[in-house]
Amino acid sequence: MNKWQREVARRFDGESDVQPMAPSAEALAYEASLRQLREGAKLAAYRPEIADAQFPSFMEGIRESIEAPRRHHRGFWAVLSLSTAALLVALSAFLVFGGGPDKSVTTQVEAATTEIPGATVEKYTNEDGTAVVWVSTAQRDLL
Repeated sequence: MNKWQREVARRFDGESDVQPMAPSAEALAYEASLRQLREGAKLAAYRPEIADAQFPSFMEGIRESIEAPRRHHRGFWAVLSLSTAALLVALSAFLVFGGGPDKSVTTQVEAATTEIPGATVEKYTNEDGTAVVWVSTAQRDLL
């Protein structure tokens, strides 16, 4: 900032009573820009007020916001995907662990013989479907 600009600004703000010696076109243009800047600052500092006639509408907007909050679906997709994943895990576990052994496959012993002298052969099926062949001798039993 030049010396003459400081002097013009001080005189514009009312701080100095000293008049410049010769007002130049530059000083007058600078003073006009200061005046325009001050008017712009006044307009920017303007704060709108609510008139008495506008107050009921203003309060109605506040009441609507307080009484009926908006419904948000923020967690909808998260809950849906979590439920789907849990359903898939449960279905997979049921299919893997729920079936048990296949009942259609059975083992049956039709005939059993032995070539051990003095041994006897017994065959039977347990309650759980297991086929058993029992070979007995005079000295000990063989399975």
